Amino acid sequence: MISMKRCIFIVLLSLAVLLPLMHQSVRAAGAEGASAYPAMSEPGKKVQIGNDYYLIYGFDKKPKLGTVIMKVEIFTREGKKDTSFEVKADADMPSMRGAHATGDRPFTLSKKGDYLLPINIVMPGDWEIKLTVMKDGKVVARGRYNFSV
Repeated sequence: MISMKRCIFIVLLSLAVLLPLMHQSVRAAGAEGASAYPAMSEPGKKVQIGNDYYLIYGFDKKPKLGTVIMKVEIFTREGKKDTSFEVKADADMPSMRGAHATGDRPFTLSKKGDYLLPINIVMPGDWEIKLTVMKDGKVVARGRYNFSV
């Protein structure tokens, strides 16, 4: 039978070996997520989608605790509004990855041709919104916007 001291030693040794590996894996996953979703310019500025389109995003009010509405407008190169895209977003707190994640949620298209999505900010701190833009079922652009509440 294994003694209690030996059992504790094996557990501590396992933790000493596995924890650094797990930490490295989590950091790598975070870095990979950041590169897959490049930082977007500030709200109200053009964000290029390939050569033929651009989007402008913003909020109904400065993000703070409670619900804010994110608005995305997509335009052709000539400045004509285009509603043929599918837009999704995931909001989360990078410091607590997954604890408050909304998951990819689709925007609703308004009568004005604006893509709208309510986002619930549940606590103060740093937040990140990852935006995915699709056309004909294929991802054509991704971006992220980080802000503090």
